[in-house]
Amino acid sequence: MPMRHKPPPLLRHNNSVTNQILFLIFFFFALIPPVHAQMELLKEDYEEAIAAFNNHQYDQAMNLYQQIIKAVPNFAPAYNGMALVNQAEGGDEDKTIEYLKMAVGYDPHMTQAFDNLGRIYYGRQDMDQAQKYFERALQNDPNLASAQICLAWINLLVLSKPELAIKYFKEVLKVSQDPKIYYGLGSAYFASNQRTKALEMITQLRLLGQEKLAVQLEQSMRENAYVNTDAGAQDVNQSSQHPGLGPLPATVDAPTGTQVHLRGKLSDY
Repeated sequence: MPMRHKPPPLLRHNNSVTNQILFLIFFFFALIPPVHAQMELLKEDYEEAIAAFNNHQYDQAMNLYQQIIKAVPNFAPAYNGMALVNQAEGGDEDKTIEYLKMAVGYDPHMTQAFDNLGRIYYGRQDMDQAQKYFERALQNDPNLASAQICLAWINLLVLSKPELAIKYFKEVLKVSQDPKIYYGLGSAYFASNQRTKALEMITQLRLLGQEKLAVQLEQSMRENAYVNTDAGAQDVNQSSQHPGLGPLPATVDAPTGTQVHLRGKLSDY
């Protein structure tokens, strides 16, 4: 019986990226003395908007982002921020998409906005669009594990392309030893008739003390049936089940089941 997917977890405010953005704002406009004071205020507004969002003060965060856009209409992170606020408040999802598309329109290197678009379209079960935006995110950041893991499961469960799933699972394993990644990789090996390698993943799961996952994968192979992708369904961060947007750490938890149904939180700066 097909199981529902859980939403893939999403990223917290990325402090390093935020600091880079603020530094660039300050550095660029500091070269123009007449607007130096104005850009100092913009920097403060952006920091306050992030703090307000993290404190669930969404009205204040939205007002601050809007003030920033009035001053600098092409400031892409503010549009990503408004997308986060809109979904956190249960706003119209089309509006969230509109904000995100404006963000990537102004800044085609804004990885997290592309990642967020992929997650929304994944939630809509529009796999073509989801795949497009996740791949676009990876063009900007080839090591973005959140996009890699989503593409791994899309290729395995939806597109029936286990070879590509194997590629993405292997990339994620470079930065994580999460047992569910070994389970997914074993599932992909099994789906591509590489049974010896699938058995190696069963062994690896047992070495990690993941007997339940090992047994499930082994049973699927023994019965020559499709792997039960509900394995490891408990999300490390339970708050990722909330239908809105919010700050969450980047993890490699995967959606589960054979039907894609994702309502996840988005990545944010």
